[in-house]
Amino acid sequence: MITPSPTFGHSSEKPEERFYGPITKSAVSLAEIGRPERRRVFCMAVTNEDISGTQPSTWSAALDQEAAGVTMDDERAPRRLIVVSAGNAPNPIMLNEVQPSDTYPIEDPAQAWNVVTVGGYTDKIHIAEPELADHSPLAEAGDLSPFTRTSTLWTTGRNRPIKPDIVMEAGNRAVDASRTTVVDTTSLSVATSGPEVDRRPLVPFRATSAATAEAARLACRLMAAKPEYWPETIRALMVHGAEWTDKMRFALDPLGKTDAAKLLRHFGYGVPTYERAIASAENHLALVAQSEIQPYGASGFKDCHYYDLPWPRQAFEALGDEEVRLKITLSYFVDPNPGALASLDPYRYQSFGLRFDLKRRMESTDEFKKRVNVEERADPRRKPPTQSDTDNWRFPDGTPSGSLHCNEWKGPAAWLLARNMLCIKPVGGWWKNRADTATRQQKTRYALVVSVKTAREDVTLHTDINSIIFGTVPVSQDIEIGT
Repeated sequence: MITPSPTFGHSSEKPEERFYGPITKSAVSLAEIGRPERRRVFCMAVTNEDISGTQPSTWSAALDQEAAGVTMDDERAPRRLIVVSAGNAPNPIMLNEVQPSDTYPIEDPAQAWNVVTVGGYTDKIHIAEPELADHSPLAEAGDLSPFTRTSTLWTTGRNRPIKPDIVMEAGNRAVDASRTTVVDTTSLSVATSGPEVDRRPLVPFRATSAATAEAARLACRLMAAKPEYWPETIRALMVHGAEWTDKMRFALDPLGKTDAAKLLRHFGYGVPTYERAIASAENHLALVAQSEIQPYGASGFKDCHYYDLPWPRQAFEALGDEEVRLKITLSYFVDPNPGALASLDPYRYQSFGLRFDLKRRMESTDEFKKRVNVEERADPRRKPPTQSDTDNWRFPDGTPSGSLHCNEWKGPAAWLLARNMLCIKPVGGWWKNRADTATRQQKTRYALVVSVKTAREDVTLHTDINSIIFGTVPVSQDIEIGT
């Protein structure tokens, strides 16, 4: 079920900004009180117009609280999946007034860490209206929609979350033959059901409102297909099932890691489809894990999870030097702590943080554990000597931020055989420094999705491990991690 967002953004008596968070929380409560047994996706296609989401706000923090199930007492409400629009760019009539999407920063509250923030792209380039036969599409197929916003201007502060998370079809605009004026047109819009079913059953729908509705529908389909999956897991699958269009890859692929990471704030992780998010084809092995972890103990970090990745040796050896793509997505919800210092240091905003690390090709299991966990070292003050092994990752180590992390490794299949252990480890957060023991030693949960792809259709990666496809990958070890 998609629960619509509150409509106060369009009311003639717009409430004060400080009430946006409480109003949104009330909308969530009303839906859940009415039908508490239903599983929901909350769709919010309204933003604080012209207010940049550079820093956490009371509204974005309210969304983070609702997603994480934070309540005023010690009880935790169920986690929730919330899908939020990135906000719409202005739509001038004159072409010389049209600005690039990067000119317009994503609007409050789409900076919320725990939500799925949706931007817009477009594949609509065919203009069907006879009166517009001399017009051409403003954006090329596979590029960002003219209606969307990005977070490339979020340059202040450290480690802002990557937003948008994904992009969906938001429609296009048409330019006249003289390249003077720009117009909206039905054929370059998305169709949706209209209020006058007998007269106009379908009406044009565009911009990030349309994109957000599409994303919410995708989340609902995944939730219906996998009712055992948590909201954190559905979010992970949506991002994991996203890919960049050819137009986006043309911009991304020639870039180095740092520049490519910057373009994440332009395109997000790409365009998701239900088929990619849910399917496991013959040449596509997908593993999903849902687990609880205790990030902190009495005096520092506590749990570190290791996963033994059951790579199909025979298939990888047969592939040899042929390229495979390993994609890893980690999703969890943090308890927010908005405040003046939180806008400068993400460790003050997030209750906890997690990161993933993969065993390197020339590392032994013992060396890997010593590298990621000081408790495994004879001398905790000294890091073991290691060789850099990051060249095959699309994004640099410093890219992860927020509560959703996704990266892709490309390399020879034979190399991946040695990279058969994955670590989930905690990083800093305000829980770690809380004085009361109950808060500091809370358990929380995360979702992990790992997939391997090869272009070879004759290679059946899942044959040897068919029993674990889309099953839960067991935690190999659960040990304390040092500070």
